[in-house]
Amino acid sequence: MTIQLLIYLIFIAAPVGNILHELGHAAAARLFSADRITLSIGTGHLLYHMKLKHMAVFIHLMFFLGGMAASERQTPYRKHEQIIMAAFGPVTSALTAVLCSVVLPFYPNRYLLLFLLFNAWVALVNLIPFRFNGKQSDGYTIFNVIREKYG
Repeated sequence: MTIQLLIYLIFIAAPVGNILHELGHAAAARLFSADRITLSIGTGHLLYHMKLKHMAVFIHLMFFLGGMAASERQTPYRKHEQIIMAAFGPVTSALTAVLCSVVLPFYPNRYLLLFLLFNAWVALVNLIPFRFNGKQSDGYTIFNVIREKYG
């Protein structure tokens, strides 16, 4: 990998891919009438925050290191709503990868390919059920909701 591709991955592909992934969760939360949605991109010192009508967005210093979406509403979410909200992040990442794969033959370049691969990786990894440092993957959330419902 060239230094240009590495810089592109860290400062453009990863943050944009993470934002799209988290916006997928946020879209599902809005679909299910969330009262408040919080998007947090990255980790570390808070660089920027913005509050909209139903959403607060926080951008952290290491904005290329993942993200998190959380939502609340007065009425607790039903189990199927929790599953759909957890799945919308990986689905958004997968759709982004598919869109890139459709465009790539017409505009072949390493940057688009890297964005495609990053989003495909995010989609797949987030479907694997795991916990790490107090955070859990979307797959872990889905697994737990299914286990609570049927287990």
